[in-house]
Amino acid sequence: MIHVSNLNKSFGGVKALSDIDLHIERGEMVALIGSSGSGKSTLMRHICGLTAGDRESGQIMVNGCLIQEQGRINRNIRELRTHIGVIFQQFNLVGRLSVARNVCLGALSRTPFLRGLFGHFAKEDLELTHKALERVGIADKAWQRTSTLSGGQQQRAAIARALVQRAEVMLADEPIASLDPESARVVMSTLQELNRTDGITVVVTLHQVDYAIQYCPRTVALKKGRIVYDGPTANLTRAMLKTLYGSESDDLFGRKEEAPTIAQGAAA
Repeated sequence: MIHVSNLNKSFGGVKALSDIDLHIERGEMVALIGSSGSGKSTLMRHICGLTAGDRESGQIMVNGCLIQEQGRINRNIRELRTHIGVIFQQFNLVGRLSVARNVCLGALSRTPFLRGLFGHFAKEDLELTHKALERVGIADKAWQRTSTLSGGQQQRAAIARALVQRAEVMLADEPIASLDPESARVVMSTLQELNRTDGITVVVTLHQVDYAIQYCPRTVALKKGRIVYDGPTANLTRAMLKTLYGSESDDLFGRKEEAPTIAQGAAA
């Protein structure tokens, strides 16, 4: 589903990404972990075509479509991006609009311009919006002003919008960074359920390893723009992270005790 080959990115002479090779199969749920400045968000922006890599730095393909190559983003990127759902830490919702109207915006790419401008969406998309809100557990908030929702509820609205978009890939960039633990758990559980039930490929950047262990079978760890680990999350121990990150590894665990195994996380 996602193929990144020999990707490099520099900002002002500083390497943000170095020789990135990453291949994610359809239906996987993968965590990207690393401390601040490791390159997680930069990599996500390249995968969805928001940022171009350095010239002659390889290519990125998503679902068989070329996103960028040798530092040039595909001229049809807007069309290609319609099937890539991007979920940001800041939610990117319009606070003064209702939750349902925000979620309906996921259908804009297939809605005639004037109809979309005035919020006149097809009956099919209105039904899809209602179903999406039910899937993420906030159908009762459909006609509530979005700005009145909690952070966790707004993030679930953003996920619902991606469902209305009919996204085959969901790229969630630090979706739980600003949420309390319970809201974070609900958002991660929602992404996990969509991955398992619908087969949607999910890639999520996380600052804390605990959530990767609980929800993502595979983890890719970055440090200073390089992939330093790519494999089963079950193999990630505090000792291994200490070897990879040194003192920075302390920030990757949300608590002092040893992180749970995947089986323990599922039981919780």
